[in-house]
Amino acid sequence: MSLKYMEEFRDARLAKELVKRIKAVSTKPLRLMEVCGTHTMAIFRHGIRSVLPDGITLLSGPGCPVCVTAQKDIDAYVAFSGMKDVIVTTFGDLMKVPGSGSTLAKEKAVGADVRIVYSIFDAINIAKKNPTKEVVFCAVGFETTIPTIAASLLTAQAENVSNFSIYAANKLTPPALAALMEADGVEIDGFILPGHVSVITGTDAYRGTFEKYDIPSVITGFEPVDVLKGILILAEQNEAGRPDLINAYPRAVSDKGNEKAKAIMNQVFEISAATWRGIGEIPESGMSLRESYRQFDAAQKFGIDMPDVPEPKGCACGEILMGLKTPEACKLYKKVCTPMSPVGPCMVSSEGACAAYYKYA
Repeated sequence: MSLKYMEEFRDARLAKELVKRIKAVSTKPLRLMEVCGTHTMAIFRHGIRSVLPDGITLLSGPGCPVCVTAQKDIDAYVAFSGMKDVIVTTFGDLMKVPGSGSTLAKEKAVGADVRIVYSIFDAINIAKKNPTKEVVFCAVGFETTIPTIAASLLTAQAENVSNFSIYAANKLTPPALAALMEADGVEIDGFILPGHVSVITGTDAYRGTFEKYDIPSVITGFEPVDVLKGILILAEQNEAGRPDLINAYPRAVSDKGNEKAKAIMNQVFEISAATWRGIGEIPESGMSLRESYRQFDAAQKFGIDMPDVPEPKGCACGEILMGLKTPEACKLYKKVCTPMSPVGPCMVSSEGACAAYYKYA
């Protein structure tokens, strides 16, 4: 996308006009959830909360992949780092996420071979260069990254990289939205749906949830005009009492999504249950390796089966991910829990709600 084209979605005049229209149409209190952590950061970075009517509340949702990773999965990653002749590879966001007793960063500091990579293909190259060691990749992500993980395993299989495996904590977005709508105490008047995920899934992926719960929903991009347009659409739908599923990001998202990426993803993975931090187990919300690719399953290869454990005492990360609390309502926020000494992943991840509040609020 050219800079000129991007500037159209950062146009101050257009943004002011959208704010004016939002204020003109809004007569009732609204609780709108931006599902994606990238939206949360964009909303704070552009000061969007500060220009909205007092009656519109924006809630951060479960769209930060690191934040929704269950405590037992973090514990598994830490356990791998303590194994002899094992190299753990991960994206940087996971390094400081606290497990029950340690973090990957702490284990690295005392000698564990933990390496930050920028692509899962980097992890495969590490495995090729270290044939006498096992390389485990911490596979955390939504539909945006699962196809890349799948493609990497096809590469590893074709090149017979037998000392490489993944521990998958992959998540699918639409089932989480349905789980939120069923959860006690959750009050949501509209969803700002994730742009990046929707590039892969397409608009059609949300139709089942929308048709069942009849909730205003809009897919948007991440520039100020994108976000404000999405909020205006949700406000108009609520005021008119006519909920709809709208794609307001057509320059990137289609109805069907990226069919090739989905085909690769479904070739390697199959739908399974998954445990989400704060929400619990959601049926058909995860992706596990198919039988023909189980040789790349680190949990199976090393016999790892971590028990379910509660979140750290006092941490409200789970409630924040469900829109039940804001970070400022957590008793640990800015007191015990800070970016330098995080208690929960919402303060660690670059897409975490607590990290966004801490940096911008």
